[in-house]
Amino acid sequence: MRGLMEKDLRLIFTRKQTVLVFIVMALIMGMSMDGSFVIGYLTMLATIVAIGTVSYDEYDNGFAFLMTLPFDRKTYVREKYLFCLIMATAMWCIGAVLYFVINTFRGIPSDLSELPLLVSIIPTIYLSAAIMIPLQLKYGSEKSRIVLFIIFGIFAILIIAAKNVVGDSDIPFIKLEEFLDGLSPAIILLTLAGISALISFISYLCSVRIMENKEF
Repeated sequence: MRGLMEKDLRLIFTRKQTVLVFIVMALIMGMSMDGSFVIGYLTMLATIVAIGTVSYDEYDNGFAFLMTLPFDRKTYVREKYLFCLIMATAMWCIGAVLYFVINTFRGIPSDLSELPLLVSIIPTIYLSAAIMIPLQLKYGSEKSRIVLFIIFGIFAILIIAAKNVVGDSDIPFIKLEEFLDGLSPAIILLTLAGISALISFISYLCSVRIMENKEF
């Protein structure tokens, strides 16, 4: 697995100039917007870049070569999930440093009570990896985007349908907002982490099954 992670890091470093540009953009936008934006932006960027290594692996029949190396398909899948988590966490740390630097530059005192909510960005964004990895493995980079758009379209239709069923009344949404406001940041973090872990585990099992049935 260590060799796979080194491979993915080297693939990312081939695009280091692009990543550096995104970090500079995040810093500039963080200065003009809410400083916490830079944390979510960099964490999402890292997750997308990490997921993109699957596309590099499948390029020019690359899977056929990779599967001749001394590791099994389950290890390959496990490495992708772990690599996405490591990348998201690492970029979150960079974003957190920039966040506190921006607040210091603005003269805004840093409130450590916000830390649990800021940490909750990691499991929230990591859900995108849990969705995208099996799609990438099953359909490839191009088709997976189409499938993802379809999934989001279905969610949008369900939300609109739910709103029509509820009617114009905002009472259910107000009650939900009041309920969430009443929860402590630590509870919200633990809940999101638990949901993310469960969905990621299910996603991992699906990805392993996809890889085991894949022919190269």
